[in-house]
Amino acid sequence: MHKILANTIFLGKDLVNLTECHSTNSFAASMIKSGQFTEGTVIVAEVQTKGRGQRNNSWHAAPGLNLTFSIIFKSNYLHVDQQFDLNMAMAFGVLEVLQNIHPKIQIKWPNDFLDVNGNKLGGMLIENTISGNLFDTSIVGIGINVNQMEFPVENAISLAGITGKTFDLEWLLEQLLVSIEKQYLLLKNGSHQSIKDSYMDHLFRMGVWASYDDGEPFIGKILGVGPYGHLSIMKQNGKIQSYDFKQIKFI
Repeated sequence: MHKILANTIFLGKDLVNLTECHSTNSFAASMIKSGQFTEGTVIVAEVQTKGRGQRNNSWHAAPGLNLTFSIIFKSNYLHVDQQFDLNMAMAFGVLEVLQNIHPKIQIKWPNDFLDVNGNKLGGMLIENTISGNLFDTSIVGIGINVNQMEFPVENAISLAGITGKTFDLEWLLEQLLVSIEKQYLLLKNGSHQSIKDSYMDHLFRMGVWASYDDGEPFIGKILGVGPYGHLSIMKQNGKIQSYDFKQIKFI
């Protein structure tokens, strides 16, 4: 493990640098299983051979050009009913840094980051272990397209592609850890509503009529997000429906 100079209380004080791994979340899970970890440990990989995203999607990142990392949290102060609060805190922590670079970046439910044209800049995958009615540990995996200019998938973009600038990955990681830790400590201190308000204020398509597909195409308007992370959408006929992560597609 190595030390980094991030101006944080505990995030990144233990840093694991990997040249290559299947996924940083999987590596973090193995550390938790062995008991060999401290809260705030950050695992960074130059290459992920089996990087994962939501819906079991793979995550493509060119070696040395982007940030792919995971953070281990001891989240045993959170009740299972508050599971999406951690997601919102982490997403807004990342967004604050991205918006300092380009102000029009938004969060796409549940935890992707998009530019103004709807191109994907990054995303998160959070995996929790539960003990009774409380969380035990949480692994927050984050991938940000930073300096990569060409992608094997459509609708992907990087910070370099948006701004025309290149970024120092170590500097960007430090900025992200500072912001993420700030939001995490707010959550730990009980600021659930303010975190939710920040998340909703920057949610892609919030309050806007747009196209979706839940098995059938429809026009709807996002009203908000429930405590378990379900997306609430009003259809044009006035019906309000809630959706889990795999039940709806943005068109």
